Amino acid sequence: MVDKITFKRILKWGFVNFFRNGVVSLATVLVMSLSIFMIGLVLVGSSFLSGVISNLEEKVDISVSFKQAAPEAEILALKRELEGLPEVKSVKYVSANEVLSTFKETHKEDETVSKSLEVLGEDFRLPAILGIKAKDPSKFEIISKFLESGRYDNILDNKEASGEKKITYQQNQLAIEKLTSLLATARRLGFALSVILAIIALLVAYSTVRLAIYNAKDEISVMQLVGASSAFIRGPFLVEGIIHGIIAPILTLAVFYPTFWFTGEKTAGLFGGLNIFSYFISNIFQISFILLLIGILLGVFSAYIATHRYLKV
Repeated sequence: MVDKITFKRILKWGFVNFFRNGVVSLATVLVMSLSIFMIGLVLVGSSFLSGVISNLEEKVDISVSFKQAAPEAEILALKRELEGLPEVKSVKYVSANEVLSTFKETHKEDETVSKSLEVLGEDFRLPAILGIKAKDPSKFEIISKFLESGRYDNILDNKEASGEKKITYQQNQLAIEKLTSLLATARRLGFALSVILAIIALLVAYSTVRLAIYNAKDEISVMQLVGASSAFIRGPFLVEGIIHGIIAPILTLAVFYPTFWFTGEKTAGLFGGLNIFSYFISNIFQISFILLLIGILLGVFSAYIATHRYLKV
């Protein structure tokens, strides 16, 4: 075990080594920062895009219209039957009066629509609607087939003038599936790039420690002659690796903040109104912890390998 005095000396010489190596330490920190920046970008980007996809999936549903003469009791019976399907997450019934009220509210500023409604009078009706959400977007096809089975053709307004089915997806499920596939591909590419940059960071940090060992070989020889322990000799180099690993993620976070702030508002429209800067701020403690952990692991691991290989203790 290392006593308190020895531990303090190890910390002191670790900081001395870091500042004494100067430009080499700076280069190591910068390369590690670049690696951690890319790794962090992959982590934050993947998590954020997963949230975007989940948000889009929440907006996907099947909208079913009914004939104006359809009895409400039969519509509610269909609603209960749909709710009993294992693929269905929820079913929302919107009555004809509610649909009409929503339509009027949405178009209250449109004079043409308002005048048309006045001309049509009380006889104008819009069909009642069922909004059906699935537990998983892939289950919509099963739900559609259930609705298209013909059992409820007497109440479903499922034919347009063209003869096409009127059971529709409010959002494009195919687009979401493509986006999910794209995200998976981006994650694989991002992971591969992160691994490559992490290896580069390890090699640079490893070279830094190896150079420090070479520069301090005379000191190390003297310490060995006077009986210094292996922990005391190795310790400062491990501390130096930890310093590299702490500074690099701090620099990375300092770059992330203005980057996400600048791009957040500009890209929100592309992601359904979700802002990556808001996501970053709301998860900054988790992100900081992960990046700090990655940085320290890179620093310590590279220092450990170098000291294990080049220190003859």
